[in-house]
Amino acid sequence: MKAGVTILVCTYNGAERLPATIRCIAAQKIPEGMDCELLVVNNASSDNSLEVIEQEWRKYTTQISLHVITETKPGLTYARDAGFSSAKYDYIILCDDDNWLAPDYVKTAFAVMESLPDIGILGGKGNFVFEEPAPAWLLSCNLYAGGEQASESGKVNDEFVYGAGAVLRKSAYEKICADGFVPALTDRQGLSLSSGGDHELCYVLALAGYTIWYEDKLQFDHFITANRLTLPYYLSYIEESAHCFSVLEPYKILLKTKKSSMVRFRWELFKSFWYHIKKMGALLITKPVVSRPADKRVLRKLQYTLLIQRLRSYRNISRFEDNFSKAVSLQNEFLRKRN
Repeated sequence: MKAGVTILVCTYNGAERLPATIRCIAAQKIPEGMDCELLVVNNASSDNSLEVIEQEWRKYTTQISLHVITETKPGLTYARDAGFSSAKYDYIILCDDDNWLAPDYVKTAFAVMESLPDIGILGGKGNFVFEEPAPAWLLSCNLYAGGEQASESGKVNDEFVYGAGAVLRKSAYEKICADGFVPALTDRQGLSLSSGGDHELCYVLALAGYTIWYEDKLQFDHFITANRLTLPYYLSYIEESAHCFSVLEPYKILLKTKKSSMVRFRWELFKSFWYHIKKMGALLITKPVVSRPADKRVLRKLQYTLLIQRLRSYRNISRFEDNFSKAVSLQNEFLRKRN
C-alpha cells in the first residue's frame, strides 16, 4: 500500500465545528516526499457542512489533497468504514470534527507507525478545550476522549485507546474484516449518544495479534461545546452508552484470561458483577472528591446512574455469553489464518 497518511474526518451537522478543525489540518507540517490527504465523510448531515468544508479549504495553501464523500447511513461506525474503504494510504488518522491536531501530528503519527509495524492502532493525548468553564463534577467524572492514556509512551496494557485522534493501520483493519469481523456497535447515530465502537475495534485488533500503542508526543485539542457540559447531556450519554457493555466486557475477559472456556467466562463475569456491586456499596458510604455540596450531589447521581446501568446489563446473561462465543470464534479464525 502506498506510503502516506489519510486524515479522516467524519462529520454530522458539523458546520460550526469544522472551520477550526480544517484550519489545524491545513497547518500540518508535512515532510518532503510524504503524501497526505484529507478525507471528509459527510454522514447524513442536514446543515451546510459541505459548503463549509469547501469554503474553508480554499482559504489555505497546502500540499494536502482534499476529498469529500457521503455516507447516507447514520452512525459513526458506518461513516468511518466508508472512510477506511476510500482512504488512499495505510495510516489513517481518526480526526473528529472537534479535534484540533497539533502541527506535527501527521509527521509524528507517520514516524511511529513506520517504526513499529506491529501496531494496529495508535492513540494520542487529547487536551480538553471547553467552550464554557466546565463544572467541577464533570472534571471529576469525565467520560470524553481526552487526557493521558498511559503513564508513558508504549504498549497499552488495557488493549484500547480512544478513537479521537487515533491512527489506524488500514491493512490491519482490512485483514480483520476479511477474517470475519463485523462491528456490533455503531457509535454515535445522529443525535443518539451510543458509543464503544473504538473500544471494540481495539479489542478485535488485539485479538488478531496487533499491538495497541500510546504515544505521548501525539497531541491534539479536543473542543467540548457548551451543550455537552450539562447534566442532562451527561445522563443521556451514560444511559445510551451502557448498551455497549455486554459487547465489550466479553472481549475484555477473553483478552485478560486468554481462555475460551465458557465456564471460565461465567466465573469472570460473576467477578465483574461482584466488582460493580462493591462499587455501588462504596458509593453509598464515600464522599465525592469535590468541594461544593451541589457538585457532590451531581457527581454522586452520575456515578449511581452509571453503576445502575451496568448492573442492569447483567440481567441478560445470554447476551454476554453470545458475544463471548462470537469473540472466541473470531479469535480462532485469526489463529487459523495466522498458522
